[in-house]
Amino acid sequence: MTSAAWRLPITATAVIGATVALVSGCTRSVDDAMPRPAALAAPINELQVVDLLSPKVVGEDGNLFVTAEPASCSGLAREVDPPFIDAHRPLATDGGHWTTDDGTVFVEEMVAVYRFEFDPTAALNEARKTIESCRGTTLTVTTMQDRTYIFDVLPAPGDSPQGSVVWSLRAADWNCDNTFVAAHNAAIEITACGAAGGFDVSALAEEALTRIEALANTTA
Repeated sequence: MTSAAWRLPITATAVIGATVALVSGCTRSVDDAMPRPAALAAPINELQVVDLLSPKVVGEDGNLFVTAEPASCSGLAREVDPPFIDAHRPLATDGGHWTTDDGTVFVEEMVAVYRFEFDPTAALNEARKTIESCRGTTLTVTTMQDRTYIFDVLPAPGDSPQGSVVWSLRAADWNCDNTFVAAHNAAIEITACGAAGGFDVSALAEEALTRIEALANTTA
């Protein structure tokens, strides 16, 4: 066969060209489509951080513990930039203050929301290690109003509720019972201080975990 035998008639060439043009005109281009970024905070998002606080919170932070020495045990007491909260690089934080009905116990709450890959089990284990390593340590704590307390670090008298750790700080005239709760991508730290001590922070830990679970199971 000669090369001339492969030539198409002019009309056929025109029809093919028109068909190609038509198909090209109907094809949607996806080159400019931008994928939606995955949420950094999940299942609880940054805007929900305030909902981690107890409904009992009625005001801003109280007379917080600003410093705690030795530094290796500061996570057990410091309420400004709390180490147990800040160590995991939260995306959002909040805090609040409330008192018991009889005015004898002052409660501080510190809450945080983290990235989706936050490991609550690891966070709890780190807190437990700190409590154990600081057991019996004398902790020097200074408040925002420049008052100093000398605390002894004690573990919780009983088992901590699931998803939490509990410990106590004891001084001659001021006593604190604390808990750190972590689940999903959130954490809550609570300190309950008063002259007597012995406040039931285990109950507060259970309530805190309930709040985290409720937010994690909320469908946006």
